[in-house]
Amino acid sequence: MKDISVADERDRITLGKKITKRYGKRFIVIDAVGEVVLRPVPKDPVKGFAEMGRRAGINKYSMKQLKKMAEEEAEKEAISNIR
Repeated sequence: MKDISVADERDRITLGKKITKRYGKRFIVIDAVGEVVLRPVPKDPVKGFAEMGRRAGINKYSMKQLKKMAEEEAEKEAISNIR
């Protein structure tokens, strides 16, 4: 579905009833390269994040393993930013 929305004088955009009925009235606004993305905020964000984790496969790791993986990735990123 494609609709054109125009910002008013206060920079607000109206999405319309179809969209808000389907996705709700709260959205995360993501400023991506060349586009703006709206992601609906789940009614239960914790449950939503848990579901995202299951889909990504991180539920098979312990918190200790996840912490270690995050630390390793942060270290790699820090080293690559130095070079």
